[in-house]
Amino acid sequence: MTDDPPPAPQAVTPPTLTVAFHPPQYAQTLPPSALARLDARLAHLHARTPDDVLHATLRDAARLLGAHLTFRAAGRCAHAHPWQADAALLGVSVRRAAHLLHLRGGVRCDPGELHAAVGRWPTGTLLVARRGVICAQLNLACDLDRLALDDLELEGPPGPDVALYAHRLRPGGQLAAWHTPRWPRS
Repeated sequence: MTDDPPPAPQAVTPPTLTVAFHPPQYAQTLPPSALARLDARLAHLHARTPDDVLHATLRDAARLLGAHLTFRAAGRCAHAHPWQADAALLGVSVRRAAHLLHLRGGVRCDPGELHAAVGRWPTGTLLVARRGVICAQLNLACDLDRLALDDLELEGPPGPDVALYAHRLRPGGQLAAWHTPRWPRS
């Protein structure tokens, strides 16, 4: 009886992220340095990124970039596109949402200023929280979500339990963020 040869070591394939800007007729797999220039959060995704963080980050980045994203790693595949219905953050605490989306800091401003600013943005995400729980996530590139933005009526101070956080991408892939005073510090 002969011993079987030891199994050959399998090559470890690094995770890849494919980006297809809309309309998605052309897709390209980008290296981490190029991903960081699009959205710095994408360069931090790896094969062991928890599913909830991976999906939340991909969906938010897809909205902000207006692109279809596909993440592949050994035994894993996750997709996101700009108009994907996303209720995963609804009912989640603001601290958990900030963790899932890698949200840090931001400029503090009053609700009226924030509402006026995001009304001019062509893209971005607005999180609305009541009593520390996310109750709405608006995609500012979507006309239907813009209608919901108009219904927020933030001219006066919102109730004591309302907090807002808005973010968009700056050139170079960094997030630019603004929040109301009631948004918890991260």
